[in-house]
Amino acid sequence: MKQNTHKSRLYNYLQSNSITSKDAFIHLGNADLQGTIRDLKEMGIGIVTKDIKVPTRYSKKDGSTKYAYVREYSLKDSLKD
Repeated sequence: MKQNTHKSRLYNYLQSNSITSKDAFIHLGNADLQGTIRDLKEMGIGIVTKDIKVPTRYSKKDGSTKYAYVREYSLKDSLKD
């Protein structure tokens, strides 16, 4: 894998962290996380996808917080060692 590309930066980041699209944009400048994840999977890198529930900035009519689900990606445990 070439150095200093979206794929290499994401792979290095995933070795110690999980990531969401927001994290990828903020920390890596990657606006197409799903595409980069697909490329890594095609290279044979094991990536786990999990849907996580996060609060939004919106509220329901009763004042309680609205939630949304976002995708979180991480490396399979066997590759972190």
